Amino acid sequence: MQGEFTQISPIEAYERYIVRNLFLPWTQDLISRAQPLTATRVLDLACGTGIVCRTLAVQAKREMNLVGLDISPSMLAKAEALADEMDIPVQWHEACATCMPFPDGFFDLVLCQQGLQFFPSPHAALREVRRILKPGGLAVFSVWGPLADNPFYGTIDALVSRHLAEGALALPFSLSDLDVLRHHALTADLRVIAADQAHLRIHATDPEVFAAMCIRGATAVLPEFAALTRASQYDVLERMHADLDASVHPFRQGGSMVFDTAANVLAVAP
Repeated sequence: MQGEFTQISPIEAYERYIVRNLFLPWTQDLISRAQPLTATRVLDLACGTGIVCRTLAVQAKREMNLVGLDISPSMLAKAEALADEMDIPVQWHEACATCMPFPDGFFDLVLCQQGLQFFPSPHAALREVRRILKPGGLAVFSVWGPLADNPFYGTIDALVSRHLAEGALALPFSLSDLDVLRHHALTADLRVIAADQAHLRIHATDPEVFAAMCIRGATAVLPEFAALTRASQYDVLERMHADLDASVHPFRQGGSMVFDTAANVLAVAP
């Protein structure tokens, strides 16, 4: 397992195992909720490696101007490379979601998958989204639902808590309360079109590597992990990997990891 990670970059591993197994199915769900809108200019907010832009470009039956924005230059570099391979024209911008380099009323549609909870201020980001949406526009956000409705990630959280520190998934799941999500939208002067919980069953290939990637992601957001020396980080990861197989065994089905996921989906308009 360790060899797998030394052969490819962290961004490539993220794209290969997390994006393709987990975020692609949720991207299709997100896009399906925006289909009624005839959009010509679309923003993929917190685009990461660009899965929303690429999927939308393939599924669209007409031309549209696609824009991707992310704060990570390495994510954007990978997004651009993947879009170029598919000959998909996208404008990429490195910027924060709370201060975007676009004029007022610029976009028909904003899509944001698993990004809102990571912004420095979700409220400020929603205010900024309201500013860049044109009248009659739409923004659709997805964030993780309650950890109790995401049993695989509950197992990952318990594993990290046992070996390192509690709260590994506190930030990724920080907007799991639909009422809190609605409140953020309303106080940002946005009209809530829909706010509900969606469910998808995920079939992840390469289960050992996928689970290990989830462990890496969970530890990466913890200051307790960042404070360790490189050798200590390695030792912690090794101990967690030793317990990983037993912890995720209930989700194994043949050569796949199969588990249910839940996300809160918010659709808003100016």
